[in-house]
Amino acid sequence: MINFDPDRRVWEQVHETLIQRIEAGVYKERNPIPSIVHLQQEFGVALGTIRKVVRKLADEGYVNPIPGRATYVLPRDRWPAGE
Repeated sequence: MINFDPDRRVWEQVHETLIQRIEAGVYKERNPIPSIVHLQQEFGVALGTIRKVVRKLADEGYVNPIPGRATYVLPRDRWPAGE
């Protein structure tokens, strides 16, 4: 569990943390990120919060959720430029 800044939205902080992990290579391109249940337990937030973050990451081009399988990190050239 991370210590959240009480003056900022929790989902935004989880989102930033996952982007940092993806960009740093903690979660490798074309490989799955941890499951939403695992992330929910790690961050100590609601499943809905993790789902919202994963949807945003998908909308931004960082990940590709495949229902019934996993959420995979997309290749770096699909990520947003300059973020």
